[in-house]
Amino acid sequence: MRLKPTHWASHLRGPLASVYGLFSDEPLLLQEAEDALMAAAAQHGFAQKQRLAQQDGGIWDALRDERDAGSLFAAQRVLLLRLDSPKVPKEGSAALQYWLASPPPDALLVVSGPRPDASTQKTAWFKGIETHGHTLLLYRPEGRDWSRWVEERLRAAGMQADSAAVQLLTDLSAGNLGACHQAIQRLQQVYPGQRIDVIAIRAVLADSSQFTIYDLADAVLRGETEQMLHMLDRLRNGDGEPALCLWVLHKDLRLLAELRAGGVDVDAFFRQNRIFPPRQGWLRTAARRLTRSGLQAGIEDCLAIDARIKGQDPTPVWPALTDLCLRMCR
Repeated sequence: MRLKPTHWASHLRGPLASVYGLFSDEPLLLQEAEDALMAAAAQHGFAQKQRLAQQDGGIWDALRDERDAGSLFAAQRVLLLRLDSPKVPKEGSAALQYWLASPPPDALLVVSGPRPDASTQKTAWFKGIETHGHTLLLYRPEGRDWSRWVEERLRAAGMQADSAAVQLLTDLSAGNLGACHQAIQRLQQVYPGQRIDVIAIRAVLADSSQFTIYDLADAVLRGETEQMLHMLDRLRNGDGEPALCLWVLHKDLRLLAELRAGGVDVDAFFRQNRIFPPRQGWLRTAARRLTRSGLQAGIEDCLAIDARIKGQDPTPVWPALTDLCLRMCR
């Protein structure tokens, strides 16, 4: 059957099924659901864990072999199968159905990956998981749910925040759950069990070199290439978080794209987005310096960098951030 996200924690406190399907387009939500299931499985005696990657050769044959080899294992085990795509090939669907037809009594199969579309949810392998076990589909928070998600995460971390602090964290993250999670972890280290405000958030997002992500964003808007490179170097060699750097750069790119589109009441735009001098002047200058195509390319670069930060692309992150900053400076 399909479980609701709100019932996930209570479900894990009871008996476990032999197979689970965990699906989300947000790596953070997917990893947290998997971690919670692993913790529950450990309490039920599943001492061994084996992860199978979809790109491994003969992965579907290996899944069949694992089912047939179940009796050879002395300890209960969890088999993790991470899908790169919800579009499972025919041999994969057949292998999954082979497993589901007679799952080993000493094994728990966890299939995870991107959230499947409506047509995929009607396939035999997906329906088989729901028949023999459970599926969990996790969606990223949108709109008002996003600010509520931020506030709930702060509360879960033992902190309270005023409305301005929640709004700042919401605006900066622009829906990037992973980066917001990292920021809250850092806040928790500095202000455990305390009430935080805007000043606290800005202070924690600074690195040990005394350069903050906001200093970097301002230098980029001003087109100060040499200063920007110096700041990036300090951030990279200090405790700077690539995800937090990407936050502020992506936010400015979106603002610049709106300014560059034309037909905008600039003064009202600045009031609506709570932008005050001297940043207003820096944004105006950068909007004149950068082309529409250049801004669009920068936004696309942000998506690629975000994939690297989330582990979906093994390419190094910091060189890509440097290229993005150079594009914005020039």
